[in-house]
Amino acid sequence: MGKSNKRRQARRQQTEHVVCAALAAHSERTAHAKRNNVPTAAVEYGDFSDDYRNKIELYRAFMLRRPEDWRCRIKSRSQSRRLLDLVRFTFARYPVPPHLENAWANDHVAPPLQPQRPAEAGREPDLRRWYIIATQGGSLYKLAAHPYLSKLETHHFLIAPAQVGTAQTAFWYAVARTQGDGVGSALRIARTRLCDHSITTPFWRDVARFFVRNPASLQEMNDLIDFLAVTQQQNASFTLKGRTLAALRRRMEEWHRELRKAQRICGGSWPGHPLDDIEYHAGSEHKRAIWRFRQIKTGNDLFREGQCMHHCVASYKERCMSGDVSIWSLTSEYPIGCINRGVTIELRKSGVIMQCRGFANRPPYANELAMVKRWAQEHGLNWSALA
Repeated sequence: MGKSNKRRQARRQQTEHVVCAALAAHSERTAHAKRNNVPTAAVEYGDFSDDYRNKIELYRAFMLRRPEDWRCRIKSRSQSRRLLDLVRFTFARYPVPPHLENAWANDHVAPPLQPQRPAEAGREPDLRRWYIIATQGGSLYKLAAHPYLSKLETHHFLIAPAQVGTAQTAFWYAVARTQGDGVGSALRIARTRLCDHSITTPFWRDVARFFVRNPASLQEMNDLIDFLAVTQQQNASFTLKGRTLAALRRRMEEWHRELRKAQRICGGSWPGHPLDDIEYHAGSEHKRAIWRFRQIKTGNDLFREGQCMHHCVASYKERCMSGDVSIWSLTSEYPIGCINRGVTIELRKSGVIMQCRGFANRPPYANELAMVKRWAQEHGLNWSALA
């Protein structure tokens, strides 16, 4: 045998040895995974877990190829990447942005709508359906996006830059991008805490547009978003119409001061006055009202009373804890099921009612005053201050 033949034979034997070693290692890994119930990387459609297969089966009506015909075409052993390879094989005709592909790996995606059924108001978009429409060359705006985005916003959603990693970020990028000329500004807004809020809420879309017209730093926008979330929760009718960035900053500073005040006031409790809470029923059967006297015995409740009634009762915490003063809240339920705030009452340890004030320190109304006097008479309190 010649030298060249010997070298070829040696190389062939070496290659066979490497292949055999790789196959043996693969067999050992597979056996080890089976012994320890460790899921192996999917090679065929049936190798995926039920959760992964269910994601595909929900959209069987839109398949271009049978998932059962898929064989893994990538080296990565990541299940999520192999799932994406399966999705591309099953549904894809054209490439789409990565943020839409990521919807398949995300478990927090809205369930699909029934075919031909319009999107419901306030319903989160079915992003996997969006992916299928986009990758198969359909009109995303006409078929799915029109309840959520304008035509121009849909365009910017589909061409969002690589820095936009998720569909939620792409939503806010698209809304901001249509309002201004700069990609950088839209990306900065898309990275704010707006991503914690739904694109289906008109209020937050107005917030995104407001930030485009009124540029601010990322940190300040996040602070303002926190403030606006609390404000909108407390007052659903709150809007940004006619407001300026300077005005919002002032209101946010007031909110921060209230938070610092709350940190000082909240917490702590006290036994309070020995009188029990009580309620009175008034009016006829058809116009019945329930009046309730409730003593405030914690710093948290005292702060909330001051916040809701817009007065300074929270400053009475130390006197409440010392026992010199007790604070009472009078509410009425009329009609039944509808709670109305009435007045806040300051009762001294001696049994003297010193103050009785409603919202923003208004004097008590006649019916409220009558109830407080009734309560005072029945419990031997001095209500001369109410005369």
